[in-house]
Amino acid sequence: MNIEFIEVYSDIGAGKHGTVHGVDLISKHAKRFAHDTHRIIADKITQPPAHPAAKYIEHLLPFFRDKLVPLSHKLLGNIEQNGNFPVIISGDHSNAMGNLSAFMNHHHDARVGVVWIDAHADLHSVFTTPSGNMHGMPLAAVLRLDNTDCQTQTIDTHTQQKWQALKQLSMHQGIMSSDVFFLGLRSYEAPERHLLATQQMFAYDAQGQAVIGGDKLPLGQILSQLIDKLSQLDAVYVSFDVDALDSSLIAATGTPEPNGYQPDDLRLIFDKLLGLPVVKAFEITEFNPTLDDDSDKYRTVFDLFTHALGVIANRQAS
Repeated sequence: MNIEFIEVYSDIGAGKHGTVHGVDLISKHAKRFAHDTHRIIADKITQPPAHPAAKYIEHLLPFFRDKLVPLSHKLLGNIEQNGNFPVIISGDHSNAMGNLSAFMNHHHDARVGVVWIDAHADLHSVFTTPSGNMHGMPLAAVLRLDNTDCQTQTIDTHTQQKWQALKQLSMHQGIMSSDVFFLGLRSYEAPERHLLATQQMFAYDAQGQAVIGGDKLPLGQILSQLIDKLSQLDAVYVSFDVDALDSSLIAATGTPEPNGYQPDDLRLIFDKLLGLPVVKAFEITEFNPTLDDDSDKYRTVFDLFTHALGVIANRQAS
C-alpha cells in the first residue's frame, strides 16, 4: 500500500520547542516510503503566552480551527480516495487535537477509537493542568472531558471559551472513553488517574502492569486483548509519542520517562496493530533533536519509524 505523509510543523503546545525540526528529520530519513508529502505549517510565535493555564491556546485554537482541521480533513479524504494510507509526522502532541478532530470528521458516522502509545496520559484539561502545556491535554479535548471534579485551576472566561471551542473542533458525535487504549503509560497525575479509573480505560504500562487494577501480563497477551477490542470499532487512529521509549534510549524528546519500552516491544506493537484493516491512520510525534546532539540515538527513532512504515506498506489496499 502506498503511504502519504501529512507533516504538521507546529510545536506551539510543547513545554520545550524544537519538535518542528524533528518532523523535518524524520521525513527526510523516511522519504523513500512517501508516495506523496503534504505540509501544514503553523505561524511562528514570538510573544509569551496569554493564559498560564492554557499556554498559547490563543494561537492553537485558530491554527487548529482554520488550518489544521480543514486541511487535514481534506487530505484524509484525498488519500483514502487514492487508495493510500495517511502517516502523520507531527511536532508536539497537542496537534492531535486537530489531527484527531479531522480524523473524526472524515469518519463522521463511524465508531472511532484511539491507541495512545505514550508515557503520558495527556488527559489534563485547563481545569486540572499542573503546567499549562497544551500537549498534555489532547485526549481530554477530543473526549470533551473537563474533569472539574478534580479542578485545581481557576480559569478566566476567555480561556474557558477557547477550551470549549477546542472541544468542538469535530462535528463527530464523539469518541467513547472506552474506545481509547493506552500502551506504555507510566506518568500521570491524580486528575488523570481519576479519569482512567472512572472512565474504565484500557491502560497498561511498558512493563505490562495494568494501570488501574488487574494483573501484570506479557505484551503479547495485552495486544491480543487489545486487538479483540479494536475489532468492534470502525476506524482507529494509532498515535506513537517517542517518549514511550525508555528514557535511556530517547533524550531527544521533551519529557522522557524511565521504565519505558524497548525497541523490540514497539516493533511487536507495530507488527500486531498497523496491519489491521480497522487502523486508518498512524502518527509519530514529540521527537525533538534540539534536546540531544547524539545523532546515534536518533537512529532508534528512525529505525522504529521505518519498521512501522514497512508494516503499513505491506497492507493490502482496501
